Amino acid sequence: MILYVCSYVLRKPFFSEKRVDLKEIGWEKLSNIVKKVFSCGGSIIIHKTDADYSEESERLVYSDINSYSMVCDSRYGYLFGCSISENEEYPAGTYLRLVNRKTKNPDEIYIFEPHEDEWKAKYVNQDLELALNLFKDIYEYGDLLEDSNIMLE
Repeated sequence: MILYVCSYVLRKPFFSEKRVDLKEIGWEKLSNIVKKVFSCGGSIIIHKTDADYSEESERLVYSDINSYSMVCDSRYGYLFGCSISENEEYPAGTYLRLVNRKTKNPDEIYIFEPHEDEWKAKYVNQDLELALNLFKDIYEYGDLLEDSNIMLE
């Protein structure tokens, strides 16, 4: 059975939840989580997963297929990416990132907290409405729509 599960971390104040079914969350709560991650820093990831009940462990066992993530440093903006498993279009699988085509200096480096990860400005976005639209695509359709896919590389 295919499920979409959400995990997220808020930096300030610290809070996290793991593997919550998107159907249980609903769009209103999911959009509020995205807004909080954007304003407070943190991360959110949605896994498209194949879940099967294990008689042995008496619980669901997840096998992730694709994932969609947003990592945010409230000083600079967010990174949005998709990890895509093997399929016809990507026989070896791939990782795609949202590109900020409006940035003035695409090679400028931003250092994201708390792990001091370095990211080029061309991947750092500040448009909250765009992030909400991407997550709404995933929530409503289980994937990004073609209009959204063309913004990724």
